[in-house]
Amino acid sequence: MVSFKNPLNFIKKANRTFNVYLGNYKRIDSFLNSYEENQEKTETLLNGLLNQHEENQEKTNKFLDNYQKNQTQNKQFIEKYDHNQEKTETLLNGLLNQHEENQEKTETLLNGLLNQHEENQEKTNKFLDNYQKNQTQNKQFIEKYDHNQEKTETFLNGFLEIYKENQKKTNNFIEKYDHNQEKTETFLNGFLEIYKENQKKTKNFIEKYDHNQEKTETFLNGFLEIYKENQEKTNACIDSYISIKENLKRAIETFNQNYDICKGYFFNGDENSYEMMNTDQFFQMCFFNNIKLLSHSPSENRIYLENEDGIKLVTNNRFYTISEIYGRDGYSVPQLYQFNEFVVFDIGMNRGYAALKFANYDSCRAVYGFEINEETYNFALENLDLNPNLAQKIKTYKYGLSDEDGDIDIYCLSGFDGITTTELEFTNVQSDWLRRKEPMEIKKARIKEASGIISDIIKKDNINSNIVLKIDTEGSEHKILDNLISNDLLNKFDVIMGENHLGEDLDEKLVGFRNISKKFNTGIHGFCYVKEEYFKALPIAKYP
Repeated sequence: MVSFKNPLNFIKKANRTFNVYLGNYKRIDSFLNSYEENQEKTETLLNGLLNQHEENQEKTNKFLDNYQKNQTQNKQFIEKYDHNQEKTETLLNGLLNQHEENQEKTETLLNGLLNQHEENQEKTNKFLDNYQKNQTQNKQFIEKYDHNQEKTETFLNGFLEIYKENQKKTNNFIEKYDHNQEKTETFLNGFLEIYKENQKKTKNFIEKYDHNQEKTETFLNGFLEIYKENQEKTNACIDSYISIKENLKRAIETFNQNYDICKGYFFNGDENSYEMMNTDQFFQMCFFNNIKLLSHSPSENRIYLENEDGIKLVTNNRFYTISEIYGRDGYSVPQLYQFNEFVVFDIGMNRGYAALKFANYDSCRAVYGFEINEETYNFALENLDLNPNLAQKIKTYKYGLSDEDGDIDIYCLSGFDGITTTELEFTNVQSDWLRRKEPMEIKKARIKEASGIISDIIKKDNINSNIVLKIDTEGSEHKILDNLISNDLLNKFDVIMGENHLGEDLDEKLVGFRNISKKFNTGIHGFCYVKEEYFKALPIAKYP
């Protein structure tokens, strides 16, 4: 049965389920984004095709409109031509009729004149018969006759001139009519040729247009079929996505409910009593590392924990160092598992969390812990008292190590572990100091020369095993290392690890050591160096 004080298996399963749903959600989301991009491309292509089709349709409509206008104009021209032809024929018929009438009138007039001449001739004959009777009358008559004859000839000559002139005009008109008739026929023949050619082109265009229209309709029908098929698949996918999304939503809601339930059981329903701390981070640290919450005293601000190795720890609402050492497995290096026996010099013991972790190694013979801050030192003793078996390996010293002996000022923040420093410069770098510098406390503390103290312990305890140096002194690291180097004590150590707070590079300083780990976080460099003889690199498998 899963303990809600330590709900590791349940949350692991919930976490795996959540990761599976989250992976599916990301893949579906990626597919939908890709589908939306393809949908946009498809719509763009379809819109382009439809626009091209509309442009071709407009051009075709304009051509057909122009064709119809030309047909109408051709029809009107032919009607006008037929109408003018009728007028021309009517005019010619009228002129011919007029000419025939004039011809008949002329013949009638000539017949009348001839008849008149015959009558006059008869009269003349009668006159000649009577001439002899009246010579004087005949002579007068002849004179009158000659005079009338002249008038008649003059009239006939004038009439003939007018007739000839009219005949000439009529011939000219007929010639111009024939010439215009030839031009009209030539124009009509050319127009009919052009009309036939345009008619042929129009027919070819219409045939091509019908053929292209069939192709376009075939393409659009095929495209619409594919689009409908893809739309159906997309709708099915979206339905599946909605279903998965709902399942994922329910899974997340279930996970959150279970998370809240587990957290509620973890805090025993009293989460609000943990003041001035991030309870989510605290719960996650304990949950993911199988750390039990043993007890909590809100009025005393005391929290008791136990990790899966059985190490009991006490802390206040500041649990940062526990998270670094037990939550993120700090100070766990391969060489600690390789050494048959080792001791640790823990300079900057803090609350004793790292000392207890080192002491828990079966191969660890002893831990020598140095803490400069009395308040923090007493906190460490309380943690050691909770673990009497491990405490037997740990020897504690209530002073700090440096490059000399003496009394100095230390800078502290009450309730905060891991930030007490002897370097005022450090208070301008570390994030906790930058946020909370106002309540800073300045205390007096005792320091001793590092090389002398460590050398004495090695001689007194006859240490022949591997030696580990863990150093975390919030800015004093370089003074201590320089002191060890100047006194030829650095080669006594096989592993040197800790934190470098003020940025000086250690690679050149730690001659004979290889760097196996270097981390940087907001002005703090985590480091671990091992002696050359313990640096054993394995080959890298290179994949193509």
